[in-house]
Amino acid sequence: MNHPDPVKAFAALPRRLFLDSSTLQNLLRHGEFVWENVTPPPDSRVYKNPRLFEDLEALRAIFQVNERANFDFVLSENSLDEVFDKGEPSYTRWALDAFHSWLDRIAEYQGSAFTGHGVKLASMLDTSRFENLSLKDKTLLRDALVMECDSFLTMDYRLAKNAAHIRQVVGLKLLRPYDYWALLGPWAALYH
Repeated sequence: MNHPDPVKAFAALPRRLFLDSSTLQNLLRHGEFVWENVTPPPDSRVYKNPRLFEDLEALRAIFQVNERANFDFVLSENSLDEVFDKGEPSYTRWALDAFHSWLDRIAEYQGSAFTGHGVKLASMLDTSRFENLSLKDKTLLRDALVMECDSFLTMDYRLAKNAAHIRQVVGLKLLRPYDYWALLGPWAALYH
């Protein structure tokens, strides 16, 4: 019987995650639930969409673990452009704070945040193999690759359907928060 190597499984956990716009919007919209464990009111749309609820529960668990794990949550200038296009001041302020946290994190690496290997992978998104993706999706995926993210955390269920293809061609794990928690959850106790 062949058992998976737990050391390899732990080492393979994504630790640099790009936050897609859909995830950013849901973090802001449902922040009380994610950050403060405040139960949504009974009439909340959260209860009408089981995938949304399980993703929000996963985000809550992920960010609780991250208080100790110190993973990288990545945004790009193109992420901010999408936020600015919404024209919502609270969303803009929140996204700018998250972006500046990422910039601070880059500074902590003291010049070693990136090796440059993601640039070549990002250029592959310009091939016909990805013509089914929207320009906005390709732009953010390209940013994630250039910033050498292990994973692209999305709540855009349409985009998530491309996960296997994207991973096969460029190696980027496109995950819903629920999927990422399935990987991280078994190791969460190690971060206490």
